[in-house]
Amino acid sequence: MPLTDSPQCRDLLSHLFPALDIESNLRPSGQRLVYFCRFRNGGQDTMQAHWAQWGPVVLKISEDVHPTVIARLEKEREILNGLCSPFFPRLLYCDVFSNDPITDTRFPYRLFVTIEERIDGAPLTDCRGSFSTEAAVARLMSELIEGLTLLWEHPQKIIHRDLKPDNILIRPNGRPVIIDLGIVREQGAAGLTGTNWQIGPCTPAYASPEQLKNEKRFITYKSDFFSLGVLTYELLTGGNPFALSPVDPIEVVVHRALTLRPPALAGLGLASPELSALVERLMAKEPYMRPRTVREFKDTLREIVGSGS
Repeated sequence: MPLTDSPQCRDLLSHLFPALDIESNLRPSGQRLVYFCRFRNGGQDTMQAHWAQWGPVVLKISEDVHPTVIARLEKEREILNGLCSPFFPRLLYCDVFSNDPITDTRFPYRLFVTIEERIDGAPLTDCRGSFSTEAAVARLMSELIEGLTLLWEHPQKIIHRDLKPDNILIRPNGRPVIIDLGIVREQGAAGLTGTNWQIGPCTPAYASPEQLKNEKRFITYKSDFFSLGVLTYELLTGGNPFALSPVDPIEVVVHRALTLRPPALAGLGLASPELSALVERLMAKEPYMRPRTVREFKDTLREIVGSGS
């Protein structure tokens, strides 16, 4: 079960990290509890002095008996350690704790903690108004593709699989940062999800049909293409095309994502024919109908941005 914010949890963190000051806790990220924190300077304590130099950080903590959860988090650690890009947060620290630091008794679970730099920015969820025109949305998508290409063309052919407004931070200069790589997967790999999952790990309102049907062999970078299409459509229309209400049951959202073809943006008067056609291709139910390559996707968007739409 995911952790919940509690005095006991905060007390445990204060023993794991004696110089930690928790400023606030955020909404959970997947199966992780998330805190905004800083570290006090420990004076003569070299480690604490090192931590204090990090400045504002994001601490994520997860406990679970299932090894696949830890495997996903370790995958995120591995990827972030290998990326050096302003499109992704820097991973500053990670460790797995098996013993209670107070009693030295063994936990009934493994505790996985990561600490990342805190990005100066806000989730796209909270600043959609800055991306309501075709030109602004096309530029944002172009930048997201540049960042995601580092995953898609990674030697392990990484797929994000959970692109959504909450997982995109916008810096004050308008540049995006992509977060939460906890369910990334290598293209063509068997995956870390057990066969008892009814749908693949994802957020249904933004997930591709192949993810919703858990068809692992079809999950590629084109699955992320679908999510970017949904993001574009949502920014320009003001609403998700498959989750029409916050209280829609998941089954209804999934059914719409699998069967509904939303009205074209051009027909709604919200985009040029060129961007509208691209979004339709991105949201095609069949992966082979989406742009064939990352290069084709980039070039099409570049033309749209260059045309001054």
